[in-house]
Amino acid sequence: MKYKVITSVLVILLFFRVSFQLLNNMESIFARNYHNKYEHLYSNYYSSQYVKKDHPNIIPDNALEAFAGGIFLKGLNPILIVHDQPPLGRYIISFSILLFDNVSTIPVFLHLLSVVGLLLISKKIFRKFLPAVIPVGIFVSQSFFLNEMNVAPTLEPIQLPFIIFSLYFFIKGIEEKKDIPWFILSAIMVGFVISIRFFSLGVALVASMSSCILITERMRKKTIHFFLVLPLSILVLLLSYTKTIVSGYSILQIFGIQKYMLLYHQSKFTLPLTVWDLLMFNRWHTWWGNRAISKDPEWSVFWPISTILSFLNIIGFSLKKFHLSISEKVLSFWIVWYMILLSLGYSSTRYFLPLIPFLYMLGFAVLYKLFNKFRKSHDD
Repeated sequence: MKYKVITSVLVILLFFRVSFQLLNNMESIFARNYHNKYEHLYSNYYSSQYVKKDHPNIIPDNALEAFAGGIFLKGLNPILIVHDQPPLGRYIISFSILLFDNVSTIPVFLHLLSVVGLLLISKKIFRKFLPAVIPVGIFVSQSFFLNEMNVAPTLEPIQLPFIIFSLYFFIKGIEEKKDIPWFILSAIMVGFVISIRFFSLGVALVASMSSCILITERMRKKTIHFFLVLPLSILVLLLSYTKTIVSGYSILQIFGIQKYMLLYHQSKFTLPLTVWDLLMFNRWHTWWGNRAISKDPEWSVFWPISTILSFLNIIGFSLKKFHLSISEKVLSFWIVWYMILLSLGYSSTRYFLPLIPFLYMLGFAVLYKLFNKFRKSHDD
């Protein structure tokens, strides 16, 4: 009874800010007013940096995504406007407009769905709900997570739950005897990931899963099953371009569009390794103008602390000082591969959404293990 009371109080305290933020944004999330704004969004887009070279109006990402969702709903071939990203995330925004006449409703609830996925993974690491909720609660109570509700719709929060559940279903596939259904779900989630934003993050995701199952688990049958169903992710990507294919484009041309995106995003592969300066010391290397170094108000001291603890967890396992659960191994590979990806170019704190919660989990896992060791030795 006492344990349940403590857990309940902790959950209320940790998730109070999420509930408060949601209540504060109720009007913007549920107001049925998109079609009243569409002409304004249309005008802004066609006078913006995405269309005009001389003296454009600079519009933010959420204005672009809001316009794209509306014009996709009208049936436009997605490659006829700026196609720096695959179309599925914008179709999700279209669906939100269709159901709620609002671009933010579904994206915000997808963002909140990420919390459910994080709790499921954290519960697998800590086994008990009380320690599992602590790292997740710290993450979702920070402005870094909460502010995404204020700027919806953007693609990173829409993509986040699919990243989380791809990892969760992969963990289930390794754990369960009947692995194929879980690997199928994981592959489909990866398909959503590469259909919402540029495929580089999906490559890191697949690399982390492949490394884990080949190096750590060495399960021949499971490895075959995983790679057998992985092409489903490509099928999801192709299905997201259904309108483009119906308009006369071939499947090879769809892959050509992915190549175009790679060339488009190559400009981001500058300032390598500066992500570490941002993550550890809050030194954000801007990539425009004179490339000044500034501080990000969303940065938290928990970031460098959890990073150091997470790598101590991995090192402790390598030295056979710590045992890593399957979930911890999967997350460790994901963190390593995603940090390699982020290290290739310039970075921003918005790219940390798929990273920080898992650093918190692995970092807190070290403290939890040390606490249990101390308690055990004290009891003896």
